Parts: sequence; structure tokens; C-alpha cells
Amino acid sequence: MKHLLLTLAFISAVPAMAAEENDTTIHYANKQIVLSTDSVSLNVAVYNNDGSTLVKTKETSFVDGQEIERFFVSSPFVPVRKKSGRTFYGSLPDFYIGVNLLNGGKEMHSQDVKSLEWGTTFFQVGVGLNSSNTLGIVSGFQFGFVHNHFQTNYMLDDNDGTPIIVKNPAEKVKTSFIKYTYWKVPIMLEWRNLNPSKLVFLGLGCSFDIKGNIKSKYRINSKRHTVSRNLDTNPVGVNLEAYLGFKTFSLYAHYSLTKLMNSGPACHPFGIGVGLTL
Repeated sequence: MKHLLLTLAFISAVPAMAAEENDTTIHYANKQIVLSTDSVSLNVAVYNNDGSTLVKTKETSFVDGQEIERFFVSSPFVPVRKKSGRTFYGSLPDFYIGVNLLNGGKEMHSQDVKSLEWGTTFFQVGVGLNSSNTLGIVSGFQFGFVHNHFQTNYMLDDNDGTPIIVKNPAEKVKTSFIKYTYWKVPIMLEWRNLNPSKLVFLGLGCSFDIKGNIKSKYRINSKRHTVSRNLDTNPVGVNLEAYLGFKTFSLYAHYSLTKLMNSGPACHPFGIGVGLTL
């Protein structure tokens, strides 16, 4: 390396004496070498490619015929995002919110506009599938909350453990709804371009979820009344998933291949909304 630096210094000496030009950059193996001059010295800096980051490892200056070397050691306390050939950084949203439809037909008497879901992605991992790192498999761990509303004069009750939609005899009901939480593991095939400033991505795949028990409630003024906690929830679900995004913003959709409840109305929830990466 020392002989290489001396050779490069000699090559750059002639234009440096004529006039001060812009820095000259040379790519050699997996290193980047930058030659620069000022009124006093000729400087040769060597950078290692560390993922998408260049880390200066050595600099040599020639002043009045003397050689001055400086070495640079990166701190272990400063994280550097390394990019190996198989590492793929996916685009699952950090936070998402949207509409969640029960998708059980007119007999459900649902109010889809008021039915919401929101959730967050705790972490995600990815594996690249091609050398350009534009295609990869992405997975993660998500937590979400669902609130499905019904028309105020209907509620979801159970008949010996079988869910059933019935008329609500109560008066002045403000809202009637079911709610539940879920943990989800998506497995997505994602494509993305290589321009960080104009990042576009598309993901298609499936997910597996584990749901908490569904609770049916209605509200009169500020008081909530529990109708049932025994609604035969299907604890494990399989879903189709898709998302499309630009930079930190995305649109998502998912459809449940499994029924929300084992018995009673055949509801296959469908969700659509927006996601944000912070």
C-alpha cells in the first residue's frame, strides 16, 4: 500500500504544480483513494467501503519532502449500518391505521366507515434475493387493535357460545361494537428501486396472526355495557397481504382467509389503510 501511495503521489505531482485542481478520486479494489493538494502539501487519503458508508482508514501527506502518515480507527460505540450481499432492508410501516371491514354481509348490520384498526411494527428482518438488492423476503412482528362497529340498534351476542346478531333492546345507544387485539407475523416478497431519494417499493405475501378474545359491547352516554366475551373467536388467522409505497409513506391492504369466529356469521375481515415509516 505504501508503494501504491507513493506512485499515486508522483502521478498527481505534475498537475498539482501547474494549478490547484479539484480532488482526484481513484477506485482501487474495494478502496477509494482521494488525492488533494493545497499550498503546502500533497494529501493522499484512503477510504474503505463499509456498506453504504465510506470510512477513512489512512491519510498520507507529503510536505517539503517528508512523509506524514495518519491512521483512523472507527469507534465501536458509533453504529454503522453495514450492507452485506444478503441483507435487505424492508418497508413494513412503523405505524399504520386504516378501515377494517367485517365483510360478513348485510346481515351483520356493520358500520364500516366507523370500523378502524391501527398497529405498529416492533421489528423487521430481510434477506436479499438478487445481487442488486432490489428483491428480498421481509418478515417482522406486529401488534394491532381492531374496533368493528354495528348499527346502534344491533349487537353481537352469543347463543350457547355461538355468535349471533340480535336487536338491542336498550335505548339511546351511542355505539355498538366488538374489539380485539392481535399479534401478526407477515412474510412478504418485496421489490424496491435503488434510489433512496425516490424510493418506490411493492410488497406481496401473507401473514399469520394470533387474536385475543373478541368482546362485544355497547355504550349509552359515557357508560359501556359488555354483551358477551364468549364469541368463539378463531385464535389463529391466515391473511393475504399487500403494500405499495413511496419513501416513508405506504398504502396497505389485507384479507383474512380464515373466519373471524369459528361458528356463527362467516366474517372474513378486509383492511385497507396507510402506513408511515418514522
